[in-house]
Amino acid sequence: MTKEQETELLDRFSLAVFLEAVRCLDENISTAREIDIAMRAGAGLPEGPLGRADRIGLERVLARLEGLQAQYGERFRPPERLRGLVAAGRTGVEAGRGFLDY
Repeated sequence: MTKEQETELLDRFSLAVFLEAVRCLDENISTAREIDIAMRAGAGLPEGPLGRADRIGLERVLARLEGLQAQYGERFRPPERLRGLVAAGRTGVEAGRGFLDY
């Protein structure tokens, strides 16, 4: 596997985890902060999927998911919650708000 293929695989995996985290929010299973804490503690991730998306920039995450949806289909469909946050200007750390408040 080339370095480029490895990077692409890790990106898709990270976005799949992000989509599951948003589903947990949508189903009122947990809060964004609780999801990130659980993923750091339970899965050993260095940062939670929602906080990571906020750091990257939700507009960038949305664009990446749209690209993956075009390439791989509905399993990478961007969640409406993400679209709503971006439309409201809550694009993450730089904006001071995203899934979490900064």
